Amino acid sequence: MCGISAIFLRSPRRLDSAFRHSLDLIKHRGPDGRGIVWGKEGDKTTFGQCCDVAFSWALGHVRLAILDTSENGLQPMEFDGGALWISYNGEVYNYLELKAELEQAGYCFRTGTDTEVILAAYSLWGTKCLNRFVGMFAFVLVDLAKRRVFCARDRFGVKPLYFFQSASGTHIFSEPKQLKAFSEYSLQVNRQLLVDMLVDGVVNHVPDESLFKGVIPLVPGHYLCWDLDEPRPDLSKAQPYWTLSGDLKPYTRQEAMERVEAAFVDAVRIRLRSDVPVGSCLSGGIDSSSIVGVASLDFGARVQTFSACFDGYSFDEQYYMDAVTRHCGTITNKVFPAGTDFAQDIENVVYHQDEPFAGSSIYSQWCVMRAACKAGVPVLLDGQGGDEALCGYRKYSFFYLDSLLKQGKLGLALRNALLMFVHGDQRLFYFSEGQRYLPAILRRHSDTIESLLRPEAKMLQRKVWCLGNVENSSLRDYQKGDLLRWSLPSLLRYEDRNSMAHSVESRVPFLDHRFIELCISIPDALFFLDGKTKRLLTGAMGTRLPAEVHNRRVKYGFSTPNEDWLRGELGRVFEQEIKRSSILNEIIDTSSVQKHFASFYGGAGRLNANKLFLIGCIAMWLRIFNVEW
Repeated sequence: MCGISAIFLRSPRRLDSAFRHSLDLIKHRGPDGRGIVWGKEGDKTTFGQCCDVAFSWALGHVRLAILDTSENGLQPMEFDGGALWISYNGEVYNYLELKAELEQAGYCFRTGTDTEVILAAYSLWGTKCLNRFVGMFAFVLVDLAKRRVFCARDRFGVKPLYFFQSASGTHIFSEPKQLKAFSEYSLQVNRQLLVDMLVDGVVNHVPDESLFKGVIPLVPGHYLCWDLDEPRPDLSKAQPYWTLSGDLKPYTRQEAMERVEAAFVDAVRIRLRSDVPVGSCLSGGIDSSSIVGVASLDFGARVQTFSACFDGYSFDEQYYMDAVTRHCGTITNKVFPAGTDFAQDIENVVYHQDEPFAGSSIYSQWCVMRAACKAGVPVLLDGQGGDEALCGYRKYSFFYLDSLLKQGKLGLALRNALLMFVHGDQRLFYFSEGQRYLPAILRRHSDTIESLLRPEAKMLQRKVWCLGNVENSSLRDYQKGDLLRWSLPSLLRYEDRNSMAHSVESRVPFLDHRFIELCISIPDALFFLDGKTKRLLTGAMGTRLPAEVHNRRVKYGFSTPNEDWLRGELGRVFEQEIKRSSILNEIIDTSSVQKHFASFYGGAGRLNANKLFLIGCIAMWLRIFNVEW
């Protein structure tokens, strides 16, 4: 796990100081080494030394050493006598199988890294090598023999890769903050996406845009190739190498369960490959508990688990966490996030996240990753993607009922609704937690923010969330929407930035693309049994899960005492940010927001805690990144 910086210039220039600074800004992503290769005229390259002449391209890299921790694994890495160079972030988990295949084809390897396997795979298969990779990755590869550049990003965008183009050329980087290294660039807000976030609470929902104007993510599951002599590629020509598809298969429940078990166990197996310690996040939910169960009981891993706990709160899950650690014999590490600590850490969290966020649950994950770093565990398995793949969110129960009604299966819908009420999640009918999914007439007025928008911002209002709820959508459409647009992209951004801020690699077994393709092919009804969701997973896990987890009826997600924290020091911090933000006042009526804060403190606010948190977070983000409206 690492960080990337790359630049391709129209004409040779001296930018070595700024380029090095772009790596300084992501040193948290790679504390174990760094390197730069400078490309000059005539295909000459200089590695690691200060560039004493103008250069036309450069690759930079900061390294978190996970596989082959020796200096052999340093990047940028060359191959074929310097014909190929790569700066790479991520893990290709099936690198051992690919390496064996490549050795059969005559390739020899000098390192134990997956980086070298990527280079050899490209040498043999060209861009089609991407179809063979199982993992999370983002890379920039320079092919001097063919004079082309090849960039790619993994299927779900677990690892980030951004582009920024100017008159002088193209910058490519892992985090938008790296542009701060180049003084000629000023960061501007993507007005449309910021208004989307304020009105509908969505972020990272447009795959080829970010909240920084002109900072363009490479779309997950895509690659881009261009001529090295033309350093401003047409970003619209990025090509998909994978699309999320899977024809429905007539599985029986038993067949589906067996396939889920086999695919998930293998996904965990290959994600345990590491030359450094591997631990796991543990929330006490079904997803993280399944990961710990497989890692411990199938493969004998002595797993350290890391959990966020909240003594005295109804959503504290220590009862389930403790059951898992007893059952699996793991070493437990608990952290207890507090609102006062968050108020002190909030600027650092906002800085590392790069874009605003709408709630305090991020801080729980931040504390978990920090604890893993302090414990000397640089790799953590995590359960992101499980709810999207296995229809685990509460909303999927209603999507399923809706699909039955649309098919005219009234009796079956009523039967399932009754079973959900009797046996399902005890918080299933907490409609206040799912306001955006309700018809407009049923939404609470307290959740609206439109009345506070300035006229220019109001003109950008488009109710983007409605675009994700097309009439007659199937359960499968909702799954795909969450995986590719509405849910997962923002969760993966949070995960990447929180983990890498503490030099921890986070691995997500549920996002093994083979597992996802399987889940997309499973008939709707098999995801629900006796009113409960995720019965395929709990059935597949069997005795790997303790009875307490098998039988639990409440799903909390990654909950935090958001309202309590916001009524304390954290709220005062945000109030001050809002009050002094002249830029925010161009977007929203900040004097009215101040009044809403006062009402909120008194328990009668018309704006809920998440909306107030979001506005405060945006104000802080605008200041920290000096973003222009």
